[in-house]
Amino acid sequence: MKSDDFRDIIDECGKILDENVNILSDMEFEIDSWKEDAVKPMMTKNELVDMAHDVAESARIKRAEASFVRRYFENDTP
Repeated sequence: MKSDDFRDIIDECGKILDENVNILSDMEFEIDSWKEDAVKPMMTKNELVDMAHDVAESARIKRAEASFVRRYFENDTP
């Protein structure tokens, strides 16, 4: 066996290992994603109400930001 053949075999093995590492990494990411998507236990009524208040407050803040930006650019144009 020539040294070039041996070098080619080693290079090919390295490529196969790199591909397998990428595949395993993708599989690990998918498994972690599945864990995050797991159904969570029911919340209490208080937690649901608090979450609804948080969502409403967030929506108000986003509307206020959009209004501010719109007014800023309307007043800024010559």
